[in-house]
Amino acid sequence: MQTFATFLACIVSYDAWFYLVHRLLHVPCLYRRFHYQHYQKRHPTWQDTMTAHAAENAVSGLGVLWPMFLTNASMHGCLAAWLFCFARGFSRHDARCAWLVGTHHLMHHTQPDANFSAIYVDWICGTVAR
Repeated sequence: MQTFATFLACIVSYDAWFYLVHRLLHVPCLYRRFHYQHYQKRHPTWQDTMTAHAAENAVSGLGVLWPMFLTNASMHGCLAAWLFCFARGFSRHDARCAWLVGTHHLMHHTQPDANFSAIYVDWICGTVAR
């Protein structure tokens, strides 16, 4: 049970962290320096997922680790969550996977002022595209 609880905590932590980092990357000075590369394609595929500045790629996924640092989290649960978030990230950038993960993030590439993270995080923060 601890492994499953860690798995869920790591996913929620990842999604919240990703939201915060992604919102920061849309501040104009940070966008020009780090994030603009990711939007070179308005209709990306899974191959475009990691098209970003190295600093963005290094920092964006760190949220999955917070439960390990802050609690007695299961290493296996954290690893499973990291793999899940990694696969989900690639899937969210390809319309062929929309049947599985929806179009929430794909919409962000055409409406960059909304849909910054997982839909439940955007809903809580009021940033779901209308």
